[in-house]
Amino acid sequence: MKKIVGSLVAAIALWSGTTAYVGSQMKENIEQHFNNINKVYADKGIQYKIDSYKKTFFESTAKIELEVTDPSILALMQKSIKLPLVMEYHIEHGPIFFKNGIGFGAAKAHQEILLSSLLTDEAKTEFLKLFKDDITITSDMIISFLKNASYTASTNEIKFNNEGKIFAMTPLHMNGEMDIDTLKGKNDLKIASLEFKEEGTNNGLTVKNLLMNVDIDEFIEQKLMMGTIDLSIEKLSIEDDTNPKLKNINIATNMHMTSKKDSPTTFSTKLDGNIDFQNTKLPPELPDLKNIFLKMDMQKLGIKGWLKFQEASQEMQKKQSELFAKMRSNSNPEDMQKVMEEFGTLQEEMIGKIINSLNTLLVKDETLINYGLNIETKDSKKSNASIEIGYTGDMKFEGSLQEIALKAQQKALDMISLNVDLGLDSTHIKNLPNAEVLKQQIQMGVAQGFVKEENGKYLLKGYYKHQELIVNDNNLTATVLPLLMMATQGGGI
Repeated sequence: MKKIVGSLVAAIALWSGTTAYVGSQMKENIEQHFNNINKVYADKGIQYKIDSYKKTFFESTAKIELEVTDPSILALMQKSIKLPLVMEYHIEHGPIFFKNGIGFGAAKAHQEILLSSLLTDEAKTEFLKLFKDDITITSDMIISFLKNASYTASTNEIKFNNEGKIFAMTPLHMNGEMDIDTLKGKNDLKIASLEFKEEGTNNGLTVKNLLMNVDIDEFIEQKLMMGTIDLSIEKLSIEDDTNPKLKNINIATNMHMTSKKDSPTTFSTKLDGNIDFQNTKLPPELPDLKNIFLKMDMQKLGIKGWLKFQEASQEMQKKQSELFAKMRSNSNPEDMQKVMEEFGTLQEEMIGKIINSLNTLLVKDETLINYGLNIETKDSKKSNASIEIGYTGDMKFEGSLQEIALKAQQKALDMISLNVDLGLDSTHIKNLPNAEVLKQQIQMGVAQGFVKEENGKYLLKGYYKHQELIVNDNNLTATVLPLLMMATQGGGI
């Protein structure tokens, strides 16, 4: 008995000591976690910080404040949302948790929040007229002793009826795990059903089984995410008995995106997606599509240039929002004219910065960008289009926009490589805009040898690199290429 009691006392002492240690370290861990998040969102106009932190032996309460720093986002949100947003988390100290389910780890944070509590009084009144049951967001996060975190988050079922417009969504579920220092990890989102319909009819939009998976392998300089994103929808249907063109649209879709670091200085991104038209009845002027496949493949882009491109784009967006805010708050014609002049100056300055980023974004003889499109109709007819552009030059994108445009035109054939693969089924032509004109142009191409007609398909395969031009196995380097070189130099054809 003494041994048992002694063992129990030792176990309790160990548990108490561990709990006390976890409690003393938790605030520091939370601060570090939000510091890491702030680095990722530094240029997104939001920032997290601890508003207050209260600790007892067994648990803590943390109030986290989300501050909006972007003036354009602030102007959009402040009339309806209480700013800054304050979220309260109840944290159990490990190693064992008892509330909201038994668990093991360093700490467990639990939160339940009514969405209406984040709104201003006027907005809250309007919100609760629509969502009478309110929207509850519940989340739990368990932090391990190795600083890994696993979390779950969900909402209740969401419904509203606004003047006969009905919205209904089954509970949204999220779960995942991540390293709280690096933010690497996996995240999943699931919605079983989402509907937006007119009361008393079948007219509207229905989405079934929406799934999204995000797997983060790395953040480069806390800005560029490497990893994979998958999105799929089992069924998306639209019905509208008042519009024959939308009477019955029923599709399934999926998308896959991968970004990976190729070297210390370059990365690649690949995106492909498929749309399956299932039982869709399309308008008579369109073919009976079976599926569409899209792809984009960007290889060996410079990391430094991409970050500069992002910074310039975000800076342009932010300054444009500030100028739009000026326009909304001022009706004086003279002041409006000044704002319009600022728009012009901003556009030229920012486009210049974006173009300058090409100096480190494009890597000679390595950067390749490929776009592709495949279409299949229900009669098994297929058309395809693919174009690959490579960077083979060493141009300096510097100077005025006019100077850069002129240099790019003159050096175009030294700067790029091309690989083109087009295959158009003849039965698909009649469904395209200006079909008759297009058909005449294709026939001219056939007559001149630029286009091949084979088994009911029009084919064009072209290759150009380092002043060699081949089209449909015909070497046009000595005949057509000199004319193209004259054109790029401003001589015309």
